[in-house]
Amino acid sequence: MKCCNSKTKAGQPCRAPAGSGGLCFFHANPDKARVLGQVGGSKNRPQLPEPLVAGSMSAADLRDILVEAIRDIRSKKITPRTAGALSQLCNSLHRVLQTADLEARLARLEEQLRGRVNRTRMDADPVRSRSLDESGGETDTEPGDGHTPMSMGHGDAVDERGEGAGEDGSS
Repeated sequence: MKCCNSKTKAGQPCRAPAGSGGLCFFHANPDKARVLGQVGGSKNRPQLPEPLVAGSMSAADLRDILVEAIRDIRSKKITPRTAGALSQLCNSLHRVLQTADLEARLARLEEQLRGRVNRTRMDADPVRSRSLDESGGETDTEPGDGHTPMSMGHGDAVDERGEGAGEDGSS
């Protein structure tokens, strides 16, 4: 077996087997050493699992992540420091999820309560509900208010001729 004719970076003769040109593969193709080293390095890196979307995580998902982190520590795929950071993130997310769930439940309950109060008001006051149905919105009159937009005030009513009539019906 013939050795390479080139020298190493340390100045020693290269001991790799020589190819047809008298040089080993890496001395004949110096750019290939870097490329092949990068490919090998990327294969040896620990592959992180595909992260879940934060909005879809539940307490069970967080439990599964922590169980996986424990297994990865024991198999030396991740460091205890990385697992500690992951644990803190899971704990924080768990607290945020609880708060977000409570806020959503509270908003739903408030909306249901608003709907019940509005229905109760409509059912309890037929005059108001009739005026809301006709006008499509709120009126300036309050329930029990004797004055309507058609009255002239002070208990007077308007007859067909447009003249005011007293309470006894005479003019």
